[in-house]
Amino acid sequence: MSACPLCRARKGKRLCPARGELICAACCGAKRLIEIDCPESCAYLSGQHAGHWEGRETERKRDLRRVAPFVESLGEPQAQLFFLALVGLTGLRAQRPALDDALLLDAVRSLHRTVETRRKGLLYEHPTEDARAAAVAADLRGLFEARGEDGRPLAPSDDDLAAVLAALEGGLAAATRESSGRHSFLDSAARLAARIGGAARPGPSKPRLILE
Repeated sequence: MSACPLCRARKGKRLCPARGELICAACCGAKRLIEIDCPESCAYLSGQHAGHWEGRETERKRDLRRVAPFVESLGEPQAQLFFLALVGLTGLRAQRPALDDALLLDAVRSLHRTVETRRKGLLYEHPTEDARAAAVAADLRGLFEARGEDGRPLAPSDDDLAAVLAALEGGLAAATRESSGRHSFLDSAARLAARIGGAARPGPSKPRLILE
């Protein structure tokens, strides 16, 4: 069995219809709809490859429960930004295998405080408690940056960014209090990102992100 062509580290065991070759389960889960243009018919995208797929309704509801209370107060552009951030977190997790909910919470909290301070007219980079989270915070800033057709940098307003970061911080804090695992929020984010990942694809119209 040959190595996965995406990571070159693990064995390829899943036939990827988008690439026409075997890839590993880790790359399938982390890169679907982000680096891989998955067709809607892919069994791994829909979850139909897993036994008792219909019985995973409890998991779906738990995922939504972890984010819904913190998204309800967001406006539509902010909610879109929030869910696009979840898609980005899936890729970030693949790049940083040591990332867990606690480390991500530290980074989000630091970035949130920095943005809130900037909204008050002050420029101050709030440090993270864990030195490792500083690099994660820098990666997070990159998730919210883009470039226009003219190459100029684009970014959401500080008001929108602060609201989205507050929602992420709330969801992460609640997930860590569950004591249900070091990656409970990240796991939920990955599953939600897989369901809404089509929003990350370029297209002429704005994505509509729906929780149902």
